[in-house]
Amino acid sequence: MLFQISKPEITNIWKATWDKIKIRWQFWSLVVVAFISHVTLGIWAGWGEDIIFFPFIIVVLYVVAAQNKIRTSFWKRFAELNGWQYAYYGYPEKELGLMFKQGNNRAISNVINGGINDRQFRIFNYEFSIGSGKTKQTYCYTVFVFKFKGSFPHIYLNNRFNYYGVDIGEKIPLPREFEKKFSLSAPKKYEIEALEIFTPDVLANLLDNGFTHDVEFIDQEVLIFTYGQINKFEQLEKEFKRALELEDLLDEKLDKFKFQPIGNMPHILK
Repeated sequence: MLFQISKPEITNIWKATWDKIKIRWQFWSLVVVAFISHVTLGIWAGWGEDIIFFPFIIVVLYVVAAQNKIRTSFWKRFAELNGWQYAYYGYPEKELGLMFKQGNNRAISNVINGGINDRQFRIFNYEFSIGSGKTKQTYCYTVFVFKFKGSFPHIYLNNRFNYYGVDIGEKIPLPREFEKKFSLSAPKKYEIEALEIFTPDVLANLLDNGFTHDVEFIDQEVLIFTYGQINKFEQLEKEFKRALELEDLLDEKLDKFKFQPIGNMPHILK
């Protein structure tokens, strides 16, 4: 699927954030206050680590707030320029995928709904946390979702070397070279359907093109989980192109794919 996306005025969220805050007196006032407090509290507290760094946390929060505003403007303008719909937030509890049941503090933001050549798709930011306090780990994704006409069981392709892995369902044997990088899971008794989608040519394409993301198939949708926040237009353009290439690789197959539930065997991974 060929498509040329239009570029928003903001092309680098980090740079746009710095350009915005560096001319604001509030930012520099916070920096000066933080530095003075750092020295004063450090001497008073015997350089206690928690007290020393507290003033700088205020500065960081200021920068993060500014960056979030820029990020919202980036995605909203990107949607407008390409004729798509934008929403500031989404609802993780309405998503059926396994990734939306991981951890806690789940949040979806910057949701784009659109269509390319009659193919409906969504893009959104998703994050969740594991643990709490000093052991808390937050995982962020940019998710590309494509809707297909066919129906297929719940399937999860897990990249073994990215930052978070989902381990569930029946593991399906794959060629050795592919299994070094990925694991493929499906509900029990639906292994054949999974292999009808992940045929040797599909596996070879993913390996040859250095595909590195997790992919989930559920409820006529294919979700591609790109790890991390996208902060530059060039990065968005690259990942969008990679997502469209996967859609193009699977479109004919998934639009025609029909499966029949096997007795009372669930076709959803849990």
